[in-house]
Order: sequence, then C-alpha cells, then structure tokens
Amino acid sequence: MYTRLGGDLMTDRRRTGFVYVFALIAAMLVPGAAYATLADPGPYAPGRTTVTVTRANGSTFTAVLHYPATAAGVDAPFDPAGAPYPAVSFGHGFLQSVSVYRSTLEHLSTHGYLVIASESESGLFPSHGNFATDISRCLTWLEDRNADPASFLFGRVDTDAFGLSGHSMGGGASILAAAQDPRVRALANLAAANTNPSAVNAMANVTIPSRLIAGDSDGITPVENHGVLMYNNATCPRQLPIIIGGFHCGFTDSAGLFCDSGGISRAEQLAITRRLLTEFFDLHLKGDQSLWGVVWGPGATQQPDTQMTLDARALITTDDAQIDAPIGGAATAHLVLETLSGGGGAYTLFVEPEAATAGWTVALSTDAIVVAVGEGAPFGLEIGAPAGALPGEGASWIVSARRDADAATRAWVRIAATATGAPACPGDANGDGVVDFNDLAAVLGDFGLSGPGLQGDVNADGVVNFDDLALVLSNFGQSC
Repeated sequence: MYTRLGGDLMTDRRRTGFVYVFALIAAMLVPGAAYATLADPGPYAPGRTTVTVTRANGSTFTAVLHYPATAAGVDAPFDPAGAPYPAVSFGHGFLQSVSVYRSTLEHLSTHGYLVIASESESGLFPSHGNFATDISRCLTWLEDRNADPASFLFGRVDTDAFGLSGHSMGGGASILAAAQDPRVRALANLAAANTNPSAVNAMANVTIPSRLIAGDSDGITPVENHGVLMYNNATCPRQLPIIIGGFHCGFTDSAGLFCDSGGISRAEQLAITRRLLTEFFDLHLKGDQSLWGVVWGPGATQQPDTQMTLDARALITTDDAQIDAPIGGAATAHLVLETLSGGGGAYTLFVEPEAATAGWTVALSTDAIVVAVGEGAPFGLEIGAPAGALPGEGASWIVSARRDADAATRAWVRIAATATGAPACPGDANGDGVVDFNDLAAVLGDFGLSGPGLQGDVNADGVVNFDDLALVLSNFGQSC
C-alpha cells in the first residue's frame, strides 16, 4: 500500500519527525459532519449552458459552463447569492464528451463553483498542447465575463481563485496548463494520462498544490505508469490519493468502448471523487481552514476507501513528540520547521488541542516563521500541566505550519505531554485550588475503591484509603 508521508512514492526515504497518524483527530481537525456531506450536493441548484470561447488567434471553440443556479437545468437562472465564485477549468478524456462528466461538474457547481469544460480536441488526433492552452483560455473567458457589465457573470467570478482539473488526457493537459498559467492556485485531476508534450516532465514546473487522484485498478492509465511518475517528478506540495478498487472509466458517468472495470461500483467511485475534489478545492480556493486536517493533516490518511501519499514540501521535526511536564509547572518541546525544494518561504504556526487538554496550557514561541529551502527554523511549544493534575495524566496537541504562499498547505506533528511529579496541592482532589469539604467528599465517596482515574485517589497510588484521607485532613483549609 502507498502510505508514505513525504518523499517520493515507493522509496525508503525516512526523516526524523515524519509522524504517522496515531488516532482519529478531534472534530476540529476532522470536521465529521461537514466532511461527510461533501460527496452530497451543495446548497445551489446546478445550471449549465454552452458558451463560445475565442482563442488568442481569433479562432473559437465551445465549452460547457456549469454554474450555481436558482433552479436546475440548461440556461437556468444564475444564483448570485454566493458570488463571487471560484472557478475550475476541466479537461475531458480522449474521445470523451464533456457530458460524461456531468454529475461531477454539476456537483462542484452546487457547492458554489463555476466549472467550465472545453469541448475542443475531441477528435481522433488531438493536440495535447493545444488542449492545455484551451483549458487555460477558458479561465480567460471567465475573466472577460467578470469584467463585462453586460454579462450575467459581471463581478461574480473570483479571479483570484482559479483551479484546474481533468480526466485522463484532460488530466494530463491540466498539468501542462498548470505548468504555464500563473493564475491557477490549485490542481486536482483524475487518472491523469501522460501526454505529448510530457505531463510527467511538466510536473517539475508546477508550483501550486496538486492532488493527483487515481484508482488502483486502472487498466488504461495504470497509476504506477502515470500518477506515480507525475507525483515523483513534482516539487510542489503534492498528493496521490489512490481510490481502492477505482478504475479508469469509474470517473465517468457511463462506460464507453474499451472501458475497464474495478473492485467498486461506478456510483461508489464517483462519490469518493466528489469528496476528494470538493474538500481540496474548498480548502485551496475558498480558504475553508476547517478542512485542512482532512486534506493535509492527520485525517488525510484515515479514509478507508483511499490510499494517500502526500508531501507538503515542509515537515516539522522534533525529539519531543512525547514530553514530561511537571505538575503545576511547564516544559518546552523543541521543534524545527524544515522545507524541501518548492516549500521555502513564510509560514504561520498553529497549535490545536487533540485530546484531554482541560486545564493544560500551551504557547508557541512565535506564530510566524520564515525558512529557506533546505534549511530549518527552530521554534518552541511551552506546555503547562495544571496544578490539579495527577501523575500520569496526559494531553496532546497538533502543531502545524501553514504555508503563507497558498494559505492552505500544512506540515504538522503531534505533541503529547504527561504530567509528572507530586500533585502541586496535596489533598486537592478536585483541582480547584482549595482543600475543603468537596475534596473530603470525593475521598469518602471513592473510599475503598481501586483503579485509575479515581478523583478521591489524591496520592495517585491507585487505591482510595486512609492515606488519601490523611492528605485531605492535614491540608484542610489550605489554598494553592
């Protein structure tokens, strides 16, 4: 299975600090309710229309525009409520009609995207280079409509939030387009095929976050001959999510001639595809930071339907992934943010609670850091254990570094702390800083019991007995 985090796929590159997922992350890192619905339609109705795009040389081609509408259908009324909308230009596969991708393109439109799909280069001898140019030209068409007072898209296109996608030949062409179009902020394609000129080679010139979605049962563009090579040649933040049982034609709404099959149904694969596209574009084009955990963070490798390989081109290393913190005191975890080629620059640091952090305190030594490619920048995380903590109690956090260049890609590490030493306030069973009748009641209520986590076990020996009662009585009335 392909499960490495960072480095080229199918290599044995190991780096201190690459942390594999230990457990399902807390809701704020894996927003379960929102995440579960991303494969379902969004709040808008899907509208579509056919438009004519003019090339730089004056020739034209048609494209299908999918957009948020107030009612579903062809030429349905546009819904301006959520404008300006981000936009995605999509490239069809070899000899494929744009219509076979309708469910996926409509899905994105229901989530508040303008999706434009060129109908050019649909013949037996397509020019991949020209197709890539047409895919980019569709974005120019949107820019022009956004500036045209007579257009229904006037002022309603977020021209700073352009993405690219495509399937098979169109996936490869989307890479060619991404390598030469500086307006594009994110790339997420489907079973991308190598092209002429080479999409594998072009990946070296792609600088934006890229998600190369594939299927492990693809019989037309096997992932090891296409997606893996593209991933390995990339120096941008990169991902290779491989759908388990996914097949080449499973990305289309219906099968054509010479189609393959896989280990899951077409409906299952399309649902996974909708989720993978929507979460990636929502983070990178809409800036929905609640999704970072499932796109780049601990949740990215937790989906049972997908084998994920990813590399944010940055990593946080530490020898303090597990640290002891004195009860009532503090300890500092020392971390280093390192970057690889394509990942240098400014980063913003975050710390988010993962588990059982009530009463614990954390503070980063800085919230912003700049690191050159191939170098490391140190920072610290001060962790304070509450005075009422018992020896052995623990807490954990996710520390992440978000790349300022795209305000989405993150490196992360898990830091766990364990409270050590004697309780800072002997006899204070409930940790409120005062030894009083509440603490006496806690001891008497648990008296004679044994086991972990008993509130009345003030000396933390695993048994509530006269020793605990003596601690309460000898310190009764004291505050700390």
